Amino acid sequence: MTVFLQLAVIAALPVLLSVILYILNKKTAFKKIKYVPKQLIFGILFGLLAVCATEFGVNVGGATINVRDSAPLCAGLIFGGPAGIIAGIIGGVERWFAVLWGAGEYTRLACSVSTVLAGIVSALIRKFMFDNKKPSWFYGLVVGLAIGMIMEVIHMLMIFLTNMSDARVAFSFVKICSLPMISVNGIAVMLSVLVVSVIGKTKNEKHSELKNISQTFQRWLLVCVVVGFLCTTVFTWTLQTQLSESNAISLIKLNIDDVKQDITDASDKNLLSITRVVADELNKEKKIDSQMLVESGKKYDIAEINVIDRRGIITASTFPDFLNYNMRGGKQSAEFLILLDGKTTEYVQSYQPTSSNSEILRKYAGIVLQQGGFVQVAYDAERFQRDIDDQVIGATHNRHVGEGGSIIIADENLNIVSGRNNDEGKNLSVTGIELDTNKTAEYERFVADVYDTESYCMYVVSEGYYIIGVMPQSEAVFSRDVSVYVTIFMEFVVFGMLFVLVYFLIKKLIVNNIERINTLLSRITDGDLDVVVDVRSNEEFASLSDDINSTVTTLKHYIDEAAARIDKELEFAKTIQHSALPSVFPPFPNKTEFDIFATMDTAKEVGGDFYDFYFVGEDKLAFLIADVSGKGIPAAMFMMTAKTLIKSFAEAGNTVNDVLTKANEKLYENNDAGMFVTAWMGIIDLKTGLVEFANAGHNRPLVRHKDGKFEYLKVRAGFVLAGMEGIRYKKNELQLNPGDEIFLYTDGVTEATDANNQLYGDDRLLDFMNTLNGVPADSVCGAVKADVDKFVGNAPQFDDMTMVYLKYNGGKSDERIND
Repeated sequence: MTVFLQLAVIAALPVLLSVILYILNKKTAFKKIKYVPKQLIFGILFGLLAVCATEFGVNVGGATINVRDSAPLCAGLIFGGPAGIIAGIIGGVERWFAVLWGAGEYTRLACSVSTVLAGIVSALIRKFMFDNKKPSWFYGLVVGLAIGMIMEVIHMLMIFLTNMSDARVAFSFVKICSLPMISVNGIAVMLSVLVVSVIGKTKNEKHSELKNISQTFQRWLLVCVVVGFLCTTVFTWTLQTQLSESNAISLIKLNIDDVKQDITDASDKNLLSITRVVADELNKEKKIDSQMLVESGKKYDIAEINVIDRRGIITASTFPDFLNYNMRGGKQSAEFLILLDGKTTEYVQSYQPTSSNSEILRKYAGIVLQQGGFVQVAYDAERFQRDIDDQVIGATHNRHVGEGGSIIIADENLNIVSGRNNDEGKNLSVTGIELDTNKTAEYERFVADVYDTESYCMYVVSEGYYIIGVMPQSEAVFSRDVSVYVTIFMEFVVFGMLFVLVYFLIKKLIVNNIERINTLLSRITDGDLDVVVDVRSNEEFASLSDDINSTVTTLKHYIDEAAARIDKELEFAKTIQHSALPSVFPPFPNKTEFDIFATMDTAKEVGGDFYDFYFVGEDKLAFLIADVSGKGIPAAMFMMTAKTLIKSFAEAGNTVNDVLTKANEKLYENNDAGMFVTAWMGIIDLKTGLVEFANAGHNRPLVRHKDGKFEYLKVRAGFVLAGMEGIRYKKNELQLNPGDEIFLYTDGVTEATDANNQLYGDDRLLDFMNTLNGVPADSVCGAVKADVDKFVGNAPQFDDMTMVYLKYNGGKSDERIND
């Protein structure tokens, strides 16, 4: 099994446990367990998962990779804050004691603390960022990944913080662990939250195309944070790379300069000591000649000795060709004229070409003579190197550039004089350095594989030697890597905390207040104008609250004015409607053949019920009751149309069934509103008591014969008026004898409802009517209304209530009354 497959398996464990527990919690009896014990169970199970992660990690490069921190994160984010804290404590404590049976001691404290911290962070995130709710799929994809990665970054920082005294070893752990640990734990948390969120989506859950302000702000804030993090990471990496390279070059140069100075000091000291000896001998001589100088040269193995007078002219020399040479004739020789200023007594030159022959390299020293002028002594290359080789070797053997770097010294032929690995005498190329002085200048950095290690290199030439500084690139960039890792980790944590903090503040100060205002506005738009918006967390919301309240107050004022105007108009309409109905009782004082009385109580100012009665012949009285569908002004208007049509057809001499048939045809025309009318109409022959009637879908009348009880008139009703064209209504007959009564009513009576939603009903009406024995005609309707009101109590009236009572007395009055 490959390492990648092993990592995939351990990353799947938190996902699998999260899915199983979520399904059990939603679809089994497990969901009935109370909150506290359920949190304890979740915490213990995820704590055990953290323990398993510690014990069965994957070895990568000598370090153990695990998903221990993802266990408390999943528990806290998905199932509840207490579960996350419990899981974190279990996992952290077990990791602390796991060293007793083989777990790593080096990261003990860092791993234990980070696991406990993961549980605490998950609880805080769920409470303050997700309002104690399971994150949605978006947060599973983005925030879940980010939180998992941030906690592992904190884990890596803890390794640094707890091992500051051993930074190199700590960094080696971090370098191996950081990428796999951060990736595996981040992916594990992301997939756990994502899969659970997808499973938890209900079929009825509707997806809105519009995002709320909180989600929109989160997305853009996250984009800004990520962009900011990437920019600062790239900038930090670039800057630290340049700094580390610059520091490495500075360190190499410093060591080269130190060695160069050591070699120069050693050669100067050695040559001056010989020059002093020669000067002392010459000071004892009265006359100095060239032969004397030749003998001294042989005696001290010196390549050249010259005596220069006060004028700067060579007066004696081991080389006859140099006699009478003016020291001012060459740049190299002219430097020694400083000894003629009366102040300088000694002067040493660096190893360089002579003025007389640029192909000859020598090192000169000069000392003022007592008799005036000065003596000049020179080394040749062979004697010079022989005298200072010991100093050169000593200057490099105990010198290191950094921890793994070194100084290599080679002669003019690039043969190693001093180095490492016992390479003295070998050509410089054995180290892997191919030095081309024509392409690479002194103090110029170049890269070479020195002893198979890629290294920064730099050289300088001093006293005929090549001094080469070497420093492994891995060491040079170590400080950069540590700095960049720590900086990136800190930025990761800081940007993560910044995201959470800014989101929390925006949510608390803006989003929550907007939601409060929206909730109150919803109540206002639903009609509750007594709501007061009082969100005053800051000046802007206080001003907005005042503006809304002011607007609502103004609106209420206009509504009150409009309501008053409408009430006045409706009251006027009610007066007009009632004036269209018979309202004087008894209506025909000189008619003794019958008694009739009617009432109408509308549910609103105007209604759709109506009643009417009038003579359609000398001894024939038409009486009717009707109920228009709906209430209010539309019903009242339709009612006036229906009343007018029915009366006009009745007075034209039509039979009662033809009256309703013709009225139906007219009402059906242009009935775009789809309204209809129920009606019961009768025409009584006052001489005989015979009633011809027709019913257009109305309630059955109550009829009581003299000395009997009220009963419902069992005649089948026809279809409602205006409901369908082509309807023909049936004429029915009812014989009334003197003393018989008939009671007409609308459904507002029988369907009156009390506070318990119980109907008054047909039976209750029948029973009550049978209690009204000997009650005057003008009191029957009022008695029924009073009984209905008693039954309804404080419940509002929902429908119009209209009643017509007629009692047939028989006989014929002597006086004729025309309608």
